[in-house]
Amino acid sequence: MSWKKWLFAAGLTGLILLTACGGKKAGLQEQAVLPDKTLHENGLEFLTKSQFIKARLSFQTLINTYDESPYLEKAKYYIAYSYLREGGIENLIQAEQAFKDFKLFFPASDLADDAQAHVIKINMHMMKEPNRDTTYALRSRVEVQNFLNEFPDSPLVNEMRARLQYIEDTLAMSNFLKAKFYHRKNFSKASASRLRECVAQYPHFRYRDEALFLLADSLDKLKNFDESTIYYAQLARGFPFSKYFEEARDRLRKLEKPVPEVDQRLAEENKKYYEEGKSLFGGSREAVFGSFGLGKDEPWRQMEKQRDREERERLKIEAGKTEKSAAKKSK
Repeated sequence: MSWKKWLFAAGLTGLILLTACGGKKAGLQEQAVLPDKTLHENGLEFLTKSQFIKARLSFQTLINTYDESPYLEKAKYYIAYSYLREGGIENLIQAEQAFKDFKLFFPASDLADDAQAHVIKINMHMMKEPNRDTTYALRSRVEVQNFLNEFPDSPLVNEMRARLQYIEDTLAMSNFLKAKFYHRKNFSKASASRLRECVAQYPHFRYRDEALFLLADSLDKLKNFDESTIYYAQLARGFPFSKYFEEARDRLRKLEKPVPEVDQRLAEENKKYYEEGKSLFGGSREAVFGSFGLGKDEPWRQMEKQRDREERERLKIEAGKTEKSAAKKSK
């Protein structure tokens, strides 16, 4: 490092220390020995006190001045984390890019999966209700799939799988709600088109039984009996617990088509998703996601809250260690 860079860093560090200490004199000799460590400690202290701009100034100065510092990785991560903690749309956008930059510079870091998890959290925060724009739902699905591919052994995998199910339910519901509207209006061609996509792309959709029945019914109205038979048969084979089960069997008989036996293994798997949806959204399945809102009791939300608490606690512990170290050196 050139003497000009060193002089700039020392001067800026002194300015930050004066701000942090309310005008007290800084230990200039110690700054000269470990200025990158001092910047790191100050950044942590500012971050724990929610002084986000000061925290970012400390960490960014460290990055700009000490490109081989052992604190470089944490500084990069905590800049992104400070934007996330500060909140607001603009800061969340900054946080997403900063976490992606962190992964680019430190792909093997122990914090890489946490960074990707935060990217997912930000995109899911931007998601709209199922009857509105699906841009961020689609982006969230891509980011979760990236996580599962990149970090298959991460302790966050279960949370990410739960998020993926929720995202896919939201995307499926977007098609499903439009299809139900078309079905009520007897726009059978439009209804069938939406429901085909819903059934084909989202095999674990929590309202798959209703989607199958409405699709078959729309196809009946279009006189496409060969295709409607396929979906009635899926209901008869895999959804003995559905309110559409007996009606599907009756329609197969009227069409003079064979009625398949129930596949118990398939039925148990389908029921698992059915019951999860019923318990999460409570009572009437028509009250999906509230009144088009997003479910508040999803398992991943509780996992996220726990992870946020743990991350804040780790930050406090790390900041506490640096304070003890600084106090010990000052004696």
